[in-house]
Amino acid sequence: MMDIEEFRDKLYDSVRLTPDAEEYITSLYKEKKIELETAYERLVALNKPFLTREEVEKVFLEMTKLPPPVEVRRAPLFKPLAKEYEANVRVRQDYDVSGKSRSTGKIEDFVKLFNDRFNQIKTILRTRVQNGQIAVINVSDIRTISSNKKISHRDQRFALIAMISDKRRSARGNLVFEVEDETGKGLVVFMSDEKEQTKKAEAAMLDDIVMFEGRVGNNLFLASSIEYPEVPFSKEVKLIEEDLAVLYLSDLHIGSKLFLKDSFSKLIEWLNGRGNDRELAGKIKYIVIAGDIVDGIGIYPTQEEELAIRDIFKQYDAFNQLIESLPDYITVIVSPGNHDAVRRAEPQPKLPDDLLPRRDNLIKVGNPSWVSIEGISHLIYHGTSLDSIISEIPGLGYDNPALPMIELLRRRHLSPLYGRNPIVPELRDYLVIKDVPDVVVMGHIHKNAYTRYRNIVLFNAGTFQDRTEFQIKQGHMPTPGIVPIYELRTGEVKHRSFV
Repeated sequence: MMDIEEFRDKLYDSVRLTPDAEEYITSLYKEKKIELETAYERLVALNKPFLTREEVEKVFLEMTKLPPPVEVRRAPLFKPLAKEYEANVRVRQDYDVSGKSRSTGKIEDFVKLFNDRFNQIKTILRTRVQNGQIAVINVSDIRTISSNKKISHRDQRFALIAMISDKRRSARGNLVFEVEDETGKGLVVFMSDEKEQTKKAEAAMLDDIVMFEGRVGNNLFLASSIEYPEVPFSKEVKLIEEDLAVLYLSDLHIGSKLFLKDSFSKLIEWLNGRGNDRELAGKIKYIVIAGDIVDGIGIYPTQEEELAIRDIFKQYDAFNQLIESLPDYITVIVSPGNHDAVRRAEPQPKLPDDLLPRRDNLIKVGNPSWVSIEGISHLIYHGTSLDSIISEIPGLGYDNPALPMIELLRRRHLSPLYGRNPIVPELRDYLVIKDVPDVVVMGHIHKNAYTRYRNIVLFNAGTFQDRTEFQIKQGHMPTPGIVPIYELRTGEVKHRSFV
């Protein structure tokens, strides 16, 4: 393999370089961004006696297919308010699997995982009862499946917390659930005359952990109501005194031929004070990226044909170049997605340092993660399980990602359907939403969405990738180049388009 000295000696037999061109090549070589043998062949092929840095850069950009560096010029009168404040970010380590994965992949690990999930969500349901949020049930009346058989008074009403293992209609039209808890298995039946509650129960999925209220029948539980873990009504909107803002991104897919580098460059220019609404740009102190930073390698068949950058390290190099162009007072929080170079199964650890080097204004977290930004709690999840929720619950679709996001909140779990989305059987379930966040941000769907559910702010951050062939075939209409911005002092949400 040719080293830099050999490269210089051999090259200078044919062509001379300006000092800044030579310095540029040396820096790329040290950063392992070029192969000198290929560089030599390309430069000599130009058949020029003298090459400037601009000419060399053009050759190397074609070699690597990296997007050209963004030329950032800070507007002379731009005085960003966010620059006056220190970053205030705290990562909740109990929500992040990074550095703590202990799974061996054995069946026993899956048993422990589901037991942990059941116990966490059971605690949430019991807490709702104790706080009076489920008024019809007294906490003393919550029983187990095994204790049903010991009840002598058949008309006595009580509650049952269980996981749904099967759902069907009986010959008489009753809705029947096969359920289980830590004590055993049983049957729960919604009688056909309980129309309102039966309709609510029809939305229940396999592996949901819910609370039934009813009475004991002949070897079964006759249910009159169903309750999901849910989030409380009483949560208040949390605001801060400082006039700062958070910008949300997801699904950049750098490395794809469809990555909208021109639109992303416009975003960077705007954050540096060029363009309209400089006041809003100057408030942005944080950027949260909810996964799929790059397009990855080998994610799906024929992907290589759709890649502009076919080297995973160079894909992340391109992302690093873009990050370097951001104002240094902006803190970037990065979580991986299913296209990123970590394990595919969830929970995913944060990106390693050899792909995404550490820097002062960059915070890497796993997927999912829980991050406090200026004291406002953010649940960050890429959203891979949204596919399974959309396919399972009638009425949901890709046109409005906020609705399946709400369903995940109602179930207090980020991937409730087992088998649809690969998971790692860790000793504890990191996908349980054990606390109630102030803000939830997801991606994956490539379509922007914003709503508030019980005073929780929900964002789907969209994409910076143009419409793919797969999306065309499926009829999906993404909304590329649109970014949501959340003002932390007022709670106001704004969207800006850079297409």
